[in-house]
Amino acid sequence: MIPRGKLDISFSDIGTGIYYCISKFLKFNRSLSPLKDNTLLCLSVRTGFDLTLSALKLPAGSEIIVTNINIPDMFAIIKAHGLVAVPIPLCKHTLGISARQVEAVIGPNTKAILVTHLFGAVMDTEELADIARRKGLLVIEDCAQAFIGSKYTGNKQSDVVMYSFGLIKTNTTLTGAMLQINNQVLCTDVSALNDALPRQKTRLYLKKLFKGLLIKILTLKIIYSLLYRFSRAKGIDFDDLLSGFSKGFPGTDVMKKIRFRPCVPNEQLMHTRLTHFSDKQIKKRKDLATDLLRNISPDAEIGKRNINHAHWVLPVQCKDPELFISRLRANGFDATAKASSLVQLPASTIDHEDNYDLLQLEHLVYLPMFTGMSKHKREELNLLINQSTG
Repeated sequence: MIPRGKLDISFSDIGTGIYYCISKFLKFNRSLSPLKDNTLLCLSVRTGFDLTLSALKLPAGSEIIVTNINIPDMFAIIKAHGLVAVPIPLCKHTLGISARQVEAVIGPNTKAILVTHLFGAVMDTEELADIARRKGLLVIEDCAQAFIGSKYTGNKQSDVVMYSFGLIKTNTTLTGAMLQINNQVLCTDVSALNDALPRQKTRLYLKKLFKGLLIKILTLKIIYSLLYRFSRAKGIDFDDLLSGFSKGFPGTDVMKKIRFRPCVPNEQLMHTRLTHFSDKQIKKRKDLATDLLRNISPDAEIGKRNINHAHWVLPVQCKDPELFISRLRANGFDATAKASSLVQLPASTIDHEDNYDLLQLEHLVYLPMFTGMSKHKREELNLLINQSTG
């Protein structure tokens, strides 16, 4: 069975993180060189978003225009601050939102726009930023799924740009995030709030590192195949089994779980991985996506008109996801309709302009993003995709 993907971290980097934890236990402190100005390390994008809203102190009932697809915790954080999310639908071809729709829903209570880049694709934000500047709105970019190093560092007009290094993200440190805050006053306020948070316990981070090590081992092809056969024999849903390993903040009370600072070893590993980041893996993902999506139906491809796509995951649209997944797994390719915890809010408005087909989560299947796939296997999978989505 070819796995749906692997953690974007080497065994040696996990070992480095474990070394940092042991050094902390032995009280061997290592000073870090500062990152660039207006950059802040925090526990998660959820934490960074919560800190930002806390610093802004927006009046209750204020509206934030949002991309209508995101993880549920981001919408829960908006609600916890007494704010209202105004959802704008995503176009499945560009993975962007319509600037015309955004402008149409701006009212006297609108204070900010939360732009969420999905699946590794960076949407064009120039028109959105121009509208925000004219209307006096804040722009917050959620790049949790779209970290590509120095090739995209957010729109220069955005107030906050957030990157995730959580368990399954690009350049992962198993937990952690980085905020780039272009508003100096806001940066000072958010930093002060972050500094006031208690540190996550080093032992909890060490546990995450060993969990990451276990996942790396389980996604070795032979072991992964055995795990799949075991789940089938025991009647265990394979997606449920894997989701138990990949949930970042399981449970319901998200606000209590995110209000921590990273422990020092977590910060050290983030710093190390950021300063030594290579985009080789991103290039491999793009090459794999090109091979797998060759000649597929235009209706099946997601984000085909996005020119800045790094393919963090590779979804395709099909009429019968369950049948498609069963067929792929029967041929030795793992696939899923549950690759993420994304939810979709009903759109506040729908633009009926030409070629604006809405992205619908319930029709998506996430293909295996296993960059070690052989040329023969890529051709075999491409044929299966074309037969099932054409």
